Amino acid sequence: MAEYVYVMKGLNKSYPGGKQVLKDTWLSFLPGAKIGIIGINGSGKSTLMKIMAGIDQDFTGEAWAGKNVTVGYLSQEPSLNPKKSVFENIQEGFKKTKELLDSFNTLSLKFSEPMSDTEMQTLLEEQSALQEKIDAV
Repeated sequence: MAEYVYVMKGLNKSYPGGKQVLKDTWLSFLPGAKIGIIGINGSGKSTLMKIMAGIDQDFTGEAWAGKNVTVGYLSQEPSLNPKKSVFENIQEGFKKTKELLDSFNTLSLKFSEPMSDTEMQTLLEEQSALQEKIDAV
C-alpha cells in the first residue's frame, strides 16, 4: 500500500473575530495525485495551501507531509524588490540554479585545455556531480 504524500486530520482554522474558514478538514494525497482547490473568495483556499506549506501553523488538528516529501508555496502576491526590474527579480529567484549552470559551463570550457588522463577523469566526475544537482532542480 502506497504511503500518502500529505495528510490532514480534523483540521480547523479560524481568524480573529470568529470567521472559521476550515472546519474538521480531512485530506490524504497519494503519490502522483493531481488536485485542484476551488471555492469563492474568502473560503480558505490560500489558507489551506499556506497550512500545507508550513507557513501558517495557527490551526487545530493535524497536518503533515509524508516521508521525504518537500512542500513549496508560490504566493499569489510575491514579495519583490522594488529597486529591481521584473527580470532582475526573477533572476534573484533562480540565483542558485543559475550559479549551478554557470559552474557547469565554466567547467565544460576546461575540456578544451590540455590535461592528463587523471585530470580528465576528475573533471568528468565534477561535471557529473554538477549535472546531477542541475537535474535535481
